[in-house]
Amino acid sequence: MSYFDETSDLPSGLKGLFLRSKVSLSIADPNREDCPLVGVNEPFCDLSGYGADEVLGHNCRFLQPSDGAGPVRARMRRFLSDDTVTDGKFLIPNCTKQGDRFLNLVYMAKLEHQGRVSLILGSQFGVRIHSSQGTDAYELALKEDLRQLKTLADQRDWTVLGSYDALASSHSMIARLRME
Repeated sequence: MSYFDETSDLPSGLKGLFLRSKVSLSIADPNREDCPLVGVNEPFCDLSGYGADEVLGHNCRFLQPSDGAGPVRARMRRFLSDDTVTDGKFLIPNCTKQGDRFLNLVYMAKLEHQGRVSLILGSQFGVRIHSSQGTDAYELALKEDLRQLKTLADQRDWTVLGSYDALASSHSMIARLRME
């Protein structure tokens, strides 16, 4: 099974990073119509329930619930269109192929080649956050852009979220190096 769009011409170092990583990774091409996925790894397929052959060539919004993912989408669009910002973090409601709901903590990094953004790296982490008020974090994320994860996470969850941040940052740094 290929985890990469054969027409994408991804650097071999980047492909190697994807194949070795235990973190769910995706790569999209912002220069193609609708910014389709051109690479995913096995942990991405495990998290989403989809096979690579089902997702390559599609925009990652297929993971969103049928009625959309709420207001976070507008911030994601602004990130993608803002040339001054290279990294972004988003908590977005998603669904697996089987229909199971989860919050997806997505870190996006713009990867440049020859001075222009040529790829978008996504690191995804399925997150379960339980609020002390009993609020369903998934439903809340459909209604508002959850930038303040602290309002939903207790101290134990914050430690885990810090680990996600470190993992995503290290993957984006390595990916940027592998673009050369």
